Amino acid sequence: MIDKCKLTASLGMAALAGLTAMAAGLMGEVRVSVILGRTLCSFLITGVLVYIGVFLFERIGFSGMIRETENALAELEAQEKSSGAGAAEASGDGAAEEGDMQPEDGGTEEQQGGFEPLQADSLRRVVGSADSQ
Repeated sequence: MIDKCKLTASLGMAALAGLTAMAAGLMGEVRVSVILGRTLCSFLITGVLVYIGVFLFERIGFSGMIRETENALAELEAQEKSSGAGAAEASGDGAAEEGDMQPEDGGTEEQQGGFEPLQADSLRRVVGSADSQ
């Protein structure tokens, strides 16, 4: 039997595709028969493709995919917390923030390859030919 969720999703997307095709045809000043044909084709094709997509997504098991994603995110958060706690203990300060961190070798950002403002002397100058002026 057809599931209401699959049918609703496919009909909703098909209606949206049909309306889009109709609006495009009306803006392009196309004949009514062409507009109706394109609308019908886009409605049917989109409806079938969305229904098949939802069917396959349900068949593969989207709940398992969601569970795997949540587990992976939980593991990443645990790793970040453990690495953050280790870094705070190593610095000897439990409330170290990223904004307070200084480079370990005492250099500035420019020396470490960070942002350097442009200087007028370092810019390449491009001169056109006499014909272009």
